[in-house]
Amino acid sequence: MSHYSLRTINSSDAITFSSGLESSEVGAEITLALPLILATICLLGLTGNLLVIAILLHDFRKGKCSVVNCLVISLSATDLLLILFCLPVRIVTYAKQSWVLGSFICKTSEWFLHCCLIAKSFTLAAIGQARYKHVITPPKFLSFSSRHVVLVLVFSWTLSLLLPLPHLIFTQMQVRQQGLFCLFHIPEYASHFMNVFSKLYPLLVYVLPMVFSFCCYIRALRRRERRNRVPSPRVLSRRITSMLMSINLAFDAMWLPEWIVWMWARHSSFGTLHPPTALMVLAQVILFLNCTLNPGVFLAVSDEFREGFKNIWTVVKCKRCSEEGLSRAGENGSDMVTSTIQSLQDLRTNSGLRSSQESKMKEEKVLPDVEHFWQDRRNTTAGEDNDPMPWEHQEKT
Repeated sequence: MSHYSLRTINSSDAITFSSGLESSEVGAEITLALPLILATICLLGLTGNLLVIAILLHDFRKGKCSVVNCLVISLSATDLLLILFCLPVRIVTYAKQSWVLGSFICKTSEWFLHCCLIAKSFTLAAIGQARYKHVITPPKFLSFSSRHVVLVLVFSWTLSLLLPLPHLIFTQMQVRQQGLFCLFHIPEYASHFMNVFSKLYPLLVYVLPMVFSFCCYIRALRRRERRNRVPSPRVLSRRITSMLMSINLAFDAMWLPEWIVWMWARHSSFGTLHPPTALMVLAQVILFLNCTLNPGVFLAVSDEFREGFKNIWTVVKCKRCSEEGLSRAGENGSDMVTSTIQSLQDLRTNSGLRSSQESKMKEEKVLPDVEHFWQDRRNTTAGEDNDPMPWEHQEKT
């Protein structure tokens, strides 16, 4: 038995991680459809987890601080890391069916994927423990400790970075007939260590956190039933405990197919090198699909989350309305300025025309008595009766 396990692990140099499936095992339908499915999951997960973080940060500004909310933010941030750094690698490698991203990403991609998954597992266990403490603690003793949250996250991420180190050490690029691949190769000197590691690793990062969190939720639900006899306004509802428990169980269930593939490739007694292609594809899709599950569960179950979503939507809508109002006001203001300038110019031109017309009319218009006087003066000659010295004319004649 032990000798067969060592032989199986020694032959595991053909196990592909970051490079996805080998081109000889994948049809054209999977090569085209699988990247599209993963790209859709990427967009949905990115939008949903950003929304969760925005809503919880908005609640923090209002003073709604709790350990569970902080850990949920860390959980959504971990999903964002998976979506932004791990899922695009899978999309590229499934589309190309060969490794084109370089040796550094080849060494770190599978290690970072396991780091994020282990961090999610430990964070969910911490959420279960925090929920249990929240239920059993009387309302007057409830408090928020940021130091406790920081210590939990530092401890979880430290273990998450250290436990999958063999994936970082034994992953390398290899050239094959189909192209360049990123493979997990175990040398002979490390075969015994990897034989032990491949058995303990799933227990530490998957089974133990799952059992611990499940026990915390069961105890919290039982404690909640006892406290229902004495109702308290500050006790959280049973619905929230069930929601967090369902999120934890969904993650464990959706991670299980990937563990089946992982264990099959190392301890298989079926005489085959790789698990079935359909199982490998299904495990990958379900694993990343979990990144989009939590926002949907929060929207469907949590009333506070829906209320926070409405508040954020109202804030965004008000900002858009204010920006549109300012733009319209700017356009109306510019229109008013141009119309005012045009009206002033029209007034100036009209006043100038009126003044010129009035001046011409004043020049042409003569008073009637003065006009009669000048007409009489022009039409009459100097008569004899009006001659001041008539005797001079008489002498000449």
